[in-house]
Amino acid sequence: MREVTKGMGAAGNIVERYLIRVLGPIGKKIAEASKAGRVMALLGVVTVIVSLALIFTDATWFKVSKSRGRQFVNITYEQKGYGVAFLAGLGLFGIGVLQKKGK
Repeated sequence: MREVTKGMGAAGNIVERYLIRVLGPIGKKIAEASKAGRVMALLGVVTVIVSLALIFTDATWFKVSKSRGRQFVNITYEQKGYGVAFLAGLGLFGIGVLQKKGK
């Protein structure tokens, strides 16, 4: 169990280090935060990215119609609630960035 915890910690540090570099100016803001703040801000960024992808797929997902003889079957796929996830991600990012490192 200890090895798994160490491995997860090391993987998290590597992901954090490179994700902050990729984010550019946003990454600089995240780097100024405390450890807990960095984790919250990075989770917020990931949540925003995933929710935007889901919102985009929901906007481009159209009705599927299938005809069989005289009968028509309309299948509609609806995905809702991704705006809430987007706002939660923005909140996590904002709160995480506001947590400054202790001096």
